[in-house]
Amino acid sequence: MSTTASTLVPRRWIALIFIALAQLMVVLDATIVNIALPSAQRALDISDANRQWIITAYTLAFGGLLLFGGRVGDLIGRRRAFLIGLLGFAGASAVGGAAVDEAMLLGARALQGAFGALLAPSALSLLAVTFTVAKERAKAFGIYGAIAGGGAAIGLILGGLLTEYLNWRWALYVNVPIAVIGLVGALAFVRDPAPHDGARLDVPGVVLVTGGLVALVYGFTRAESEGWSDRGVVGLLAGACVLIVAFVVVEALTKAPLLPLRVILDRNRGGAYLAVGLSVIGMFGLFLFMTYYLQTVKHYSPVRTGLAFLPLTAGMITGSTQIAARLMNHVPARLLMVPGLLVAEGGIALLLGLRVDSAYAALVLPSQVLLGIGLGTTMMPAMNLATLGVDARDAGVASAMVNTSQQVGGSLGTALLNTVGTTAATGYIAAHAAGRPTPALAAAGLVHGFQVALWWAMGAIGLAAIIVAALVTGRGEPRTAPARATTDLPREASGAEAEPPRELAVVGTYAEAPPDEGPQGETRLAYAPVASAAGPGGPGGPRVRGRVRGADGGPVTGAALTLIDLGGRQVDRAVTGPDGAYALRAPGGGPYMLITAADGHQPRAATVVLGDDLVDHDVTLSGTASLSGAVRAAVTGRPVAGAVVVVTDAHGEVIGSAETGDGGGFVFEDLVAGTYVVAVSAGGHRPAALPVEVGPGGTTRCEVELPAGARVHGTVRAGSDDLLLADARVTLVDAAGDVVATATTGPDGAYAFEDLDPGPYTVIATGYPPVALAVQAGENGSEPLGLTLRHPTEERA
Repeated sequence: MSTTASTLVPRRWIALIFIALAQLMVVLDATIVNIALPSAQRALDISDANRQWIITAYTLAFGGLLLFGGRVGDLIGRRRAFLIGLLGFAGASAVGGAAVDEAMLLGARALQGAFGALLAPSALSLLAVTFTVAKERAKAFGIYGAIAGGGAAIGLILGGLLTEYLNWRWALYVNVPIAVIGLVGALAFVRDPAPHDGARLDVPGVVLVTGGLVALVYGFTRAESEGWSDRGVVGLLAGACVLIVAFVVVEALTKAPLLPLRVILDRNRGGAYLAVGLSVIGMFGLFLFMTYYLQTVKHYSPVRTGLAFLPLTAGMITGSTQIAARLMNHVPARLLMVPGLLVAEGGIALLLGLRVDSAYAALVLPSQVLLGIGLGTTMMPAMNLATLGVDARDAGVASAMVNTSQQVGGSLGTALLNTVGTTAATGYIAAHAAGRPTPALAAAGLVHGFQVALWWAMGAIGLAAIIVAALVTGRGEPRTAPARATTDLPREASGAEAEPPRELAVVGTYAEAPPDEGPQGETRLAYAPVASAAGPGGPGGPRVRGRVRGADGGPVTGAALTLIDLGGRQVDRAVTGPDGAYALRAPGGGPYMLITAADGHQPRAATVVLGDDLVDHDVTLSGTASLSGAVRAAVTGRPVAGAVVVVTDAHGEVIGSAETGDGGGFVFEDLVAGTYVVAVSAGGHRPAALPVEVGPGGTTRCEVELPAGARVHGTVRAGSDDLLLADARVTLVDAAGDVVATATTGPDGAYAFEDLDPGPYTVIATGYPPVALAVQAGENGSEPLGLTLRHPTEERA
């Protein structure tokens, strides 16, 4: 029986169902209430001025608390945060559905947003730490990306159906059964392979970023109705900028930051966050204006409007699961994202030809298909990049940044494009109205404003494509941008005055100082900058220079390089600076050995041949990675202590072995990125083995589930005297008639068969005329089974 196929993989994929279900609930709740808003306003007698707060209360709590929610998941555990988020979201939805007045509904919507801010990052981070094998990760993120992208359209459909055929309260009540299903499934199937770090919470960071995001999102929301020049809007946006800048400063200085800057300063992750935010501007703009167009101009019902968005959802599912998921492991991410963004832009460009009397099938349908395919192809690798390679302790906050990008982009897109469209529509009507505007002119003005706003949406998506092309390199893709450094370093301590600043191609080299310059037994290093003006063959001999990069293509700072001659003598040393550059000199031409080492990377040695020309030699270091995980019993889910874990490489060579502790955990340090096989065995369980893809740097987590091993045991007795029979031959045969194992009884007549697959067997004992007896082996062992052998004369007697 294949353990991986029958136990581990099904649990992962079943867990994905409930993780995706929770994400769907959060995404569709951003739009499902929009359809029910007019009915809720009438039922609770909410004024027009306060109506928008039903949406804004959710948006502000969700957007403002996302980073806080993501970090809480890292601190208390992602699974625990996921369960709390589900339970809280269900409770808040129930309260909102039962609201008897405006304050109760607004409070419930704010609570929904707060628990959604805990739920959404934990869902994505659970996905990131659960699926670590590249092929499985691509499929999982494809499914997740399709749901995250199509959830808004599903919300429009569901909101229309519930409002039209039930009532507005069911737009909130519907979350309760979804959350209950997700909660039950998560308790049974969702595991958190990565432990939480238990670090302190960065309270100043929480206050600053929450205040900044709330001010930013609320400023965009107010700009939609008040205009960008409104004093309150300007004050909110200015305050948001101040708070966010202060947050960045605090995060750079604190020891346990809420958002470690390493998460967003990585060019791949940073590019992914920007691409998501800018893409959502275009997508939300389309949702906004297409809803206006279909309901106001084409007079579609809410249900028909929701159904009209189905091609967009289908396109996103196709782009995520059939294009991006299949190609993600074969091409760099930007070769998926840039074409995807251009296809999405083409879909928006089609709508520039929209008219009042345009046919849905001729124009709106193909534009939605193109936009859906393009965004689906873009969003899936973007979400993958946003969480790929991040430390397990930062998975929650990295996932929260994806949701924050979506939320800020959606708020900005709605406010900006609505302002642009409304202004253009008003100007068009004023310019063409001879008297009182007619309904036909109003419809034409709306379509004109829609077209103007679409140019801005195209600009946002085009900017996203440029950013992706410039920043995103994808996993393992080298970076070739040149880097130079300007430095102002003093000369050696010789009484000479310091040189003026010079532009250098390298940071400098280090050489050993004479022994008498430092304390006994200590080697002192003296820094000597090497200007690029010193050409090959200049003073000091031939040179070799280059850059040291990590596996992700980024520069490695502080790497030590040593140049050794063939006699084993050191001739020069260097340490790389922030750009990863180095330069070394040799006393003469010929072959030398270059040794490169850096913390957190595997050392590397290479032969370089120096001559009259300057030699360029770049070095790529593989990051040392670690593999950790836990061994659990498949049936109970409890940790298995004392299990033996063996890790082999792709060639079958044993890399290391370990024994699990009381919590079932194991750790293997200093691994090179690549594919490994983890094999586990433990008493009372069937052994298991599974492949694991270990990424460069950081810690890869895997969880191994061991099915219980069945046991058949008993004694063999001889004759009517019921004597224990030694040296009897006992054979175990499975249901197919194949011999599984044989055993010989000891002096006490006992036999035992261990670690069996559960199922029916036949036990045959020989030595006297054979006796056969059917037995059912269970997962928890069996009662002792006795066999009695009788001599033929005894049978006749």
